[in-house]
Amino acid sequence: MRIDLTCPAEIFRTALPTGEIPAATLTLFNLSGRIIASVEVSLRLLNAEGKETEQLSYRARALNGRPHSTFLMTVPCTAAKTASLEAVIEKVWYSDNEVWRRNPDRDVEYTPNALPVSPALTRLQFAAGSTAVGYPSRQEGLWICVCGRPNAEDDPVCARCGRQRDTVFAAFSPEAVEAGIALREKQLDLNSRSMREDTIRMQRIREEEYYRQKQRTRRRLRIALSFLLCLVLCAGLFFFGVPGLRLLAGRKALNDGDPEKAAEIFASLGSFGSAEAQLQESRWQIALLRAADTSSPEALARASALLRAIPDRQEAIDKANETDLLLARLYLARGNRKDAEAALENVPDGTPGREELIREIRLAEGREYMNQGRYEEARSIFLEIKDAPEARDLASQCIYLPALTLMEAEDWDGAIEAFSRIPDYQDSRELTLRCHYHKAEAMEAEGDWEGAAHEYLMAGDTEDARDRMTALTLMLADDQLSQGNLMAAHTLYASLPDSETAVQKDRTCRLLLATEAADNREYTLALELLEGVPDDFQNAGTLRASASWEKARIAALQEDWATVVSLLRPLDRQALRRKYRDIESLYLEACEKTGTEPYPATPEPEPTPEAAPSPEDAAETANPSPTTPAPFMVIEDEQP
Repeated sequence: MRIDLTCPAEIFRTALPTGEIPAATLTLFNLSGRIIASVEVSLRLLNAEGKETEQLSYRARALNGRPHSTFLMTVPCTAAKTASLEAVIEKVWYSDNEVWRRNPDRDVEYTPNALPVSPALTRLQFAAGSTAVGYPSRQEGLWICVCGRPNAEDDPVCARCGRQRDTVFAAFSPEAVEAGIALREKQLDLNSRSMREDTIRMQRIREEEYYRQKQRTRRRLRIALSFLLCLVLCAGLFFFGVPGLRLLAGRKALNDGDPEKAAEIFASLGSFGSAEAQLQESRWQIALLRAADTSSPEALARASALLRAIPDRQEAIDKANETDLLLARLYLARGNRKDAEAALENVPDGTPGREELIREIRLAEGREYMNQGRYEEARSIFLEIKDAPEARDLASQCIYLPALTLMEAEDWDGAIEAFSRIPDYQDSRELTLRCHYHKAEAMEAEGDWEGAAHEYLMAGDTEDARDRMTALTLMLADDQLSQGNLMAAHTLYASLPDSETAVQKDRTCRLLLATEAADNREYTLALELLEGVPDDFQNAGTLRASASWEKARIAALQEDWATVVSLLRPLDRQALRRKYRDIESLYLEACEKTGTEPYPATPEPEPTPEAAPSPEDAAETANPSPTTPAPFMVIEDEQP
């Protein structure tokens, strides 16, 4: 694989266009420490057989790519027959209008270090984290981090994950990883062995104590039973008839609707006859009566306690759960959130209505924090609530309300950061743009024109933001032009394609830069700068023809005949033959070498304006020779 290590951004992942969204989505990562405002990419769409179906170049603007963060870019394209795509970053514009351009000569070869899904990859991720893809390696001119990012050989830190190079090679080499895993396994084995030995020792101690306690209990039980037997024999002789009468009295009180009196009688009888069962029934009736009083939390709490004191009766437990749920709702309606939480402690998970009450309690807690101004704590609570429709809206309010406060305090940066976290909530997007606008006004008042222009750009269509941005950018560009900084002025003018004034001044800057590049024999750069400059603009046509001719001569020396054809075909070679006498012969030779038709049937482009003719050429034009030479032929008399 090949990579340009100077590129300030890298493509993390891609998403193919679909019928609903006819655009490819690129996820990019900003490797630099500056904000990326615009990116130009080249895109190749491939079908299922790997054949190219479309090739395009696209530039996305206003991306606002934060340093060391991911950002999205969409490229409009067709989704028909698209099975995969290839994307290459060609240019990157920073927020300060500096431009990075791709140069294929800077590309370096490297072999990815990604491991397949295997135990080795699992061990590596255990040591280096889930972002690890392969062992670090050194290759010619670069080193590859454990995260898979190639870096220049002299870079001490990974551009993607920020790991130190020396630490990566020392800690995440195959030997270091295996040693760490072996040490961890040995430690776990020692811990497991120690726990087994402690368990065996404690089990032996507990068994010995159990047997001693069992012997003591048996001895005491025999003594107690002997004593009780004597008491029972004595009591049975004198008082057997009295408990029976009290048992009948308790049953009559229970049947008459007085469960509290019946419970008192049955409790005094202990285990006599059916007293215990009758006591449980009495308590059940008392609990039902108190649970029916829903106006008092105290009555419901006592009813729950009584119900839970009845053993081995599932209907009592169910009724207790129902009572606690009712008690929690009553507390919550009165604003006693903590008491409502306490009422639900004894209600088991899965009880119908419990989860709904817990959500309501959590919502009440979040609203309480919001009223106290503890928005972050409230937001964390709302985000934990998954099934409440209003929780997501309240979570957004926890950002929206403080952002409004920051906006009122004219803390524009803080408000922008807050609103950016909820771009789709109510009017957050519009308020973000308005904050950029007010921040730009403040910066403009302080004389920071460059910063103000950037903020006006970020303000989008808010009021007159575009007009102000255009005016400030023109002022900055004019200042750079007056100082002789042509490239800086060109960059600023080029950022205003909708301003006719900026376009004309940009053409002037391009022409001056192209002239300088041509003087320095940088013909490729000169032709790139002349792109978009009409031939009739000053001497742009003449300069383009000269640069094309010189570049074609160099290509011919390198036997790059395809480049010669592409450079000379668009030119008006007949008009240029007096200045460059070998132009037609060189063109014909290149066509012959590449097997290209020199004079295609399609019409040629408009003639390229030529420089002002010399006095001799003007005289010859005024007095043409009797015989006209064949087109594109240079005859002996026309040679200098």
